[in-house]
Amino acid sequence: MSSHHDYILDITAQHDALKPFAPENGQPLRFTIGDAVIFTNEFGAQFRCRVTGLYRPSGLSGLYARGARYLLDSSSPWMPVSESSLRLAGSA
Repeated sequence: MSSHHDYILDITAQHDALKPFAPENGQPLRFTIGDAVIFTNEFGAQFRCRVTGLYRPSGLSGLYARGARYLLDSSSPWMPVSESSLRLAGSA
């Protein structure tokens, strides 16, 4: 990759070809606005949060292409997270 822009174009093309994430793959999103969830970050720390919105970028987005779909009431409410990093707060 020669630039960040090239990287975004590449992962967006991969996403568009493979459609690995909901809802593009025909599956429904697992969580809805208002759901109480536990978010596990990349270091394994867990936080109780609530889904406050769905991330729907208007243009190319590397975050979206990598599966980020949910906005949370966290210390970074603007940063979307992926479904794989969430579970319902009441589940084990």
